[in-house]
Amino acid sequence: MIQLFGITTNNLKSIEVAFPQGKTTAIVGGSGAGKTSLAFHTLYSLCKNELDIISGSPASLHPQVSSYKNLLPAIALKQKNLNVNPRSSVFTYLGLDKLFLPLFLKEYPSITHNILAQNNPANYCPYCEGVGTIQRPDISKIVDLTKPLNSEPVISWKRFASNHYYPLLEAFCHDHNINMARSISQLSEHEKALILYSETEKQYPVKYKQKNRYRQKKYSYVGAYQEILNGCENMQLPGVRQQIKSYILEEECPECHGAKFAKQLATYELHGWSIHDILSANFDKLALFLDSFIEKDFCITKLKEIIRNVINNNLGYLSPSRSIPSLSGGEFQRLQFSSVLSSEFRNLLYVFDEVSSSLHASEYSNILNQLHALREKKSTLVMVEHDLNFIEQADEVIALEDGQLTNSKDWLEEQKAIVCERGKKLPTGSLSFSIKAIHNLPNITTEVPTGCLVGCCGVSGSGKSTFAESIAANKNVEYISQGTIHGNNNSTVATYLKLMSPIDDFLCKKVKTRTRTFLFNNKSSQCPACDGKGYIQQEASYGHHFKTICERCDGKRYNEEVLATTIDEHSIYDILTMTISTLFKKNIFAKSSTITTKLNHMISIGLGHLTLFRPTSELSGGEAQRLKLLAQLKSNLKNKLLIIDEPANGLERHDTLLLIKFLDEMLAKAKGIMIIEHNIFLLNNVDYLIEFGPGAGTKGGQIIFHGLLSELQDTSQTKTARYLQST
Repeated sequence: MIQLFGITTNNLKSIEVAFPQGKTTAIVGGSGAGKTSLAFHTLYSLCKNELDIISGSPASLHPQVSSYKNLLPAIALKQKNLNVNPRSSVFTYLGLDKLFLPLFLKEYPSITHNILAQNNPANYCPYCEGVGTIQRPDISKIVDLTKPLNSEPVISWKRFASNHYYPLLEAFCHDHNINMARSISQLSEHEKALILYSETEKQYPVKYKQKNRYRQKKYSYVGAYQEILNGCENMQLPGVRQQIKSYILEEECPECHGAKFAKQLATYELHGWSIHDILSANFDKLALFLDSFIEKDFCITKLKEIIRNVINNNLGYLSPSRSIPSLSGGEFQRLQFSSVLSSEFRNLLYVFDEVSSSLHASEYSNILNQLHALREKKSTLVMVEHDLNFIEQADEVIALEDGQLTNSKDWLEEQKAIVCERGKKLPTGSLSFSIKAIHNLPNITTEVPTGCLVGCCGVSGSGKSTFAESIAANKNVEYISQGTIHGNNNSTVATYLKLMSPIDDFLCKKVKTRTRTFLFNNKSSQCPACDGKGYIQQEASYGHHFKTICERCDGKRYNEEVLATTIDEHSIYDILTMTISTLFKKNIFAKSSTITTKLNHMISIGLGHLTLFRPTSELSGGEAQRLKLLAQLKSNLKNKLLIIDEPANGLERHDTLLLIKFLDEMLAKAKGIMIIEHNIFLLNNVDYLIEFGPGAGTKGGQIIFHGLLSELQDTSQTKTARYLQST
């Protein structure tokens, strides 16, 4: 029995818990209940610290407990896919290169031992440089060629928070005598090239308004097409792929057909299959190929086991050449799961983050069987979970509410009793979209209804996200993905929602001090020891870095003078570390409608448990996405279709009710809303349904239902109807 005592990590209130070894424990509760704090920030962190200390590295995590007993070596399987290296592939991640190499060496003893190394430049396909795909800007996704230059025609610029782009364009056009009343299609070829492809050394003085203040800076002009082209050449840098993927065409390399290896390596074969064939086939086909090997060999046996686990985790549609950065969070977590199941480790602790997330209901039984297989290896499983199908299969359930333990049976019964009585809406119109064949989608022309809530569903890998991303660059579309919020190391909830400046203005007036006093990125206000970061980064052995809390400010970021200033008996640190719900109740910002409105919106969308000081890097995928939703509130969505990728990810039913109410509020502002979703509770409350399938990968990519939810019938094609009808 793993035992933890006096846990006060984050919002946990001195609780004691026990996890039976060799069993499955589900941790449940609403947003902000403390599930992640218990599972990852306490249990996993304690286990990792113990291992780090044994291996000679300093303990870098900071769980708060009074004592603990009987820890196990632990592995955390989270949904965040932070890998940005386009050459990193499923082939290398699963170690398939190491297992296939001995097989090639038996037939070809003279080949080099790094012949399957994808990070070896000698093996790269010269055309795509070992990436497997060719990226190029798509002009139709970058600019509206028919819109006048003075009417903001550049679609790709809307992804940036800065407002300097159009004043810069105006200065550039004035410098080159280009008429801004004309559209790009009306310009001469020379003028078009200047607007789209220029990259100037000359800097133009630009005056623009940002955060209610006028600023004046000098900028070089980079044409919109050239800007995306530069991004294509730097896809390996953090955040670049996420920023530009809506404005490019990504095509399979015509030379290596996605295999990433040089053509000459295709001469080496196993049972008639070349290296390129092995990398390009999906795992379903690869399993059939390996059945042709009858000899009893460790490498063959291990390959069969790994590939069987990949297929059992509903990833049979992937190919070994698939790049890791292109995987969704759910796909990446299941790939980790496949790797774990194939390992020879026993008696480990596995901590899972929402195993059910990104899974269609028809896939649940398969994954539950995989969890059972893992437990058969005498492993201990702990999972943060919201789906009742998974929770009810656990041996133990720990229920949390506001950082405290609560009765798990009562919690489950309350969840089952929750119903939604949303009034259904009929479509008021539609938007038509045509997309070119990509991944498993053929050429598609279809319509998405407007004026109502549309659900887009289907099994994992059926083509939902590909469809959404393909239409995302359309000028009538706003796409909110589950991707990580990209900011600097100091980015917090307050800075992301642009609340720090209004908070600073409000508090400075209240205590009659100079402006910018309460900004932790202000040199005169921040802690001088950590430069307002709250931590000190240090280097350990082998280039490993770790963070320690700044001793001078105790992680509070501000200097002593600022921290000593109080507002209604609260310091700025007290205010920023209160939960949003508490902050709203205390009415500290009651006289600022700008601040209170945003706080209220956060509560209404189930984010009242967050603090304004919470680093955006620590947010879950669902929390980050709901913050992105809030950031869209002030946008003009009147003529926009809002597409949201799995907004119910990680939400229990009460929080899902809040989300549905918020989506209806957004629907009143937008032309329409389409959600890509697996959550059956939420899908039962949409107005219209578009289902992709019938299967995944090459077995999917078709629209198998397109109509009102009330018209959905249980047929052999749809895999969703039976689950909606049974809920």
